[in-house]
Amino acid sequence: MSTKRPDRIAAIDIGTNSIHLVVARVIKETGGFEVLDHDKDMVRLGAGIGPNGELTDKAIDKALFAIRKFQARSKASGASLRIVATSAVREATNRDYFLERARQELGDSIEVVSGFEEARLTYLAVRKAVDTGLRSTLMIDIGGGSTEFVVGYGDDIVYDDSLKLGAVRLTTQFFPNGKTDSKSVAECRKFCTLSLAPVRRSVAQEKIDWVVGSSGTIQCMGRMAMHARGEQPNGRLNRITFTAAELRDNVERILSAKNTEGRAKLKGVDDGRADVIPAGALLLESIFNDLNIPSMTISEYSIREGILFDTIARSYQLKDFLSHEGQRFRSVMHLAKRLNFEQTHAEHVTMLALSIFDQTRDLHKLGEIERELLEAAALLHDVGLFVAHSAHHKHSYYLIRNSQILGFADYEQQIVAHVARYHRKSPPRKSHLDFMSLPASYQSLVSKLAGILRIADGLDRTHASTVRDVDVRFNADEVTFSLIPNGKRSLEYSMWGAERKRDMFEAAFNRRAVFVPALETVTL
Repeated sequence: MSTKRPDRIAAIDIGTNSIHLVVARVIKETGGFEVLDHDKDMVRLGAGIGPNGELTDKAIDKALFAIRKFQARSKASGASLRIVATSAVREATNRDYFLERARQELGDSIEVVSGFEEARLTYLAVRKAVDTGLRSTLMIDIGGGSTEFVVGYGDDIVYDDSLKLGAVRLTTQFFPNGKTDSKSVAECRKFCTLSLAPVRRSVAQEKIDWVVGSSGTIQCMGRMAMHARGEQPNGRLNRITFTAAELRDNVERILSAKNTEGRAKLKGVDDGRADVIPAGALLLESIFNDLNIPSMTISEYSIREGILFDTIARSYQLKDFLSHEGQRFRSVMHLAKRLNFEQTHAEHVTMLALSIFDQTRDLHKLGEIERELLEAAALLHDVGLFVAHSAHHKHSYYLIRNSQILGFADYEQQIVAHVARYHRKSPPRKSHLDFMSLPASYQSLVSKLAGILRIADGLDRTHASTVRDVDVRFNADEVTFSLIPNGKRSLEYSMWGAERKRDMFEAAFNRRAVFVPALETVTL
């Protein structure tokens, strides 16, 4: 998690159907980018899933070959690279094996994003591509293994969902031999309609000004519609619109072709998509019908461009477009309030933790992203009390790890969950398998952040905000915490609470932690 500000950035998107690369130059003045290179490889990772839900070695080999090729191109350009995986890797029963192989063979870690984070990143890109303004927008992104839905009003996401519906997944289920007989088509349509029920109910509650679509399937529908009108796409589809009637005509032509070879000859359908386009088109038709969509505008940007915008927002600490920081904070607070957290205590502990973090920057050498992770963990550290007081730190870990927290990559959510888990009781042990499965760099980060959080929590042991602030000084041997009280309150319990919980901090920073009253509070 580098805090450097790169001039060039790159994203590799590992999808169910294809793997994409985009390399770009950062435009610092606008928070945007200029694309320098892009490519894709139709790896069909999702088609290489075995009977037990595992990615086969053949599929993994093929994917790693493509990633390695794109990795070399991005690094040759001097770009800072992020590699993100979505549905196929997310759901694979052997995803840890795939990720470890990738780490060893590529030397880069792969982020596995949740369906909700996938939706946020895509919406971030779509907003930029088509300039949604303040209009209420329904965004739909059909992938190979999942479909993401977002309702947004400007920067604010008010609804998002991710369904396990995708062109490759539906093809495998209903059209494995490439033939589109009437029975399979009917079964596919019925399945899509049933699966879309929760989205239909939620979207019906929102006033939608327009609908924007992103993905290869939707772009294919746009190209077919343009050819039918006698227009030439000429490679650009951004902001092109097609109607429900045009989509129905597309579906009819696709199904009339009967086989893959026939579909590949249709104008607007590229060879690499001819086998999965029946499922993708039927899914989109079901979405149009169930959500009463009259027309759709195409966004050429998708998740990989969203990754670029997100990387720029993180690196340059931008807060004015679909604020990464703001979205993360709102999502954390939403979860905390839903789990009835003790807000006064949580916010006071957070203030103390961030104060300690800021005053020890020269010691820990961490940046703004890590500070945000500490903030999230501090706000959520006690949410396990929603389940039970006993072992509530473990309950906090489980709730954070398994909740939807928009804006956080999977590895970041892991770190937040672990930091909250270690705010009390035992530090990490070899028997803690979840912690031991983290890469060494993440283990070190968790230890540092949890060490800070434990002290901040100890300082507010009575939940009475006794310690107003803390002044931190350090040398090669010790870190001295001078406690500044609220008024004339006794610091006895706060000092005792912090001293009981200083073990992890001392181990992480290899220095003794000392707690004293601030000089101005000492009465002679």
